[in-house]
Amino acid sequence: MMMNKPFWLTVCILLTCIVACHGVSQVQSKPGNVEPSAEIVEEFDIPYPPPAGGDPALSQLDIYYKPDGAPKRLLVFVHGGSWIGGDKGNLRSTMDLVNWFVDRGFVVAAPNFRLASSEEPREVTYAEQVTDIAYALAWLDENGAAYGVTEPGMVLLGYSSGAHLVALLAADERYLQLAGLAHDDLAAAMSFDVHAYDVPYALQLMQGSELADNIPLIEFLFGATEAEQRVGSPSSYAPTADMPPTLLISADPSAVVGTKGYIAYQTTERYANLLADLGHTVAWSHFDDETHHSLVADFGTAGDRPTAVVKTFLEGLSLWPSGSQVYLPVVTTEKRP
Repeated sequence: MMMNKPFWLTVCILLTCIVACHGVSQVQSKPGNVEPSAEIVEEFDIPYPPPAGGDPALSQLDIYYKPDGAPKRLLVFVHGGSWIGGDKGNLRSTMDLVNWFVDRGFVVAAPNFRLASSEEPREVTYAEQVTDIAYALAWLDENGAAYGVTEPGMVLLGYSSGAHLVALLAADERYLQLAGLAHDDLAAAMSFDVHAYDVPYALQLMQGSELADNIPLIEFLFGATEAEQRVGSPSSYAPTADMPPTLLISADPSAVVGTKGYIAYQTTERYANLLADLGHTVAWSHFDDETHHSLVADFGTAGDRPTAVVKTFLEGLSLWPSGSQVYLPVVTTEKRP
C-alpha cells in the first residue's frame, strides 16, 4: 500500500539488488522436479464463475495444498505465454516451485483464463484476461478456507506475460472491483521477467533489438498508438493507485544494448524507480546469470538465488504464514555504468 507503512518498508525494501555476472553467455537450468511432495493434495480443473462474456471451459483452476491444519496463505500463480498461449498446467513442469511454497505454508492456485487473439478478429484482449484472473481471485477469496487458507491477503506471482497481467491487476484496481475485490485483498504482487510495464517505452527499446520481431504482436495486443498502449501499461496507474507491496525480478545478461536481458533490465529498473519515487513498497532484483526460463525452472532448488530473494521479500513483509518477523534490509550494490 502507498501510505502508512514503516519508513524502512516504504522507502526501499530492496530497491536495487543487482546480481550481475557479466560475461555469462548461457545458463544451464537444473533438471526440474515434476512430482509433488508426498503430503501435497492436488485438485485440478476446479470451475470458477466467469465474467460476462467469459469462457466456462477456460474458467478453471488447479490448487495444491497440505491438509495439515497449519496456518496458510494463498499464493496465485499466473502463467505466461506471450498473452496468446500457455496454460495453468504449465506449473506441473516446475513442481519444485509448488513444493517450495506449499512446504512453507502456502496454498498454491493456478487459474486458466482466456488467451488473447494474435490476429483479427480480435476476440480476446489483455483486459479480458485480467478480468478473468480477477474473477478467479474472487472465487478463491470466498472458497480458500476449504483448502486450508487462514491468513487474509493473497500473494500474486506472475511469470512472463503473466507478470504483466499481475502488475496491471495490482496497479489498476478497476479489475478487482469488477469482481468484488479491492487492493486490500492483495498482500503482495510478484512479477517475474516481463518488459511491458510501460508499453511505449518497451517498444522504443525493442526497435532494432533482438526482440524487434515481437513488435507487431505487442502493437496488435496493446494498440498502435501511444495512447492505446498506455491503457495497458501498469505504469499509467501507479501514480494514483494504492498498490500492494511489489517484487520485480528480471533476468538474462544485460550488458549489451539490444539484447533481451538489456531490455528486461531497463524496463524493470524504470518501473521499480517509478514505484519507489511514488512511495510504493517495491523490491527489484536483476540476475545476469539466470535466464527467463531458469527463473521458474530452478525456483525452489537448493542454492537458487531468485528463490532466496522471494523468501527475503515475503519475510520482510511478515507474509510467512507462520507469522515470523524478519526485517528485510536495505541492500545497495554498485550499478552498471
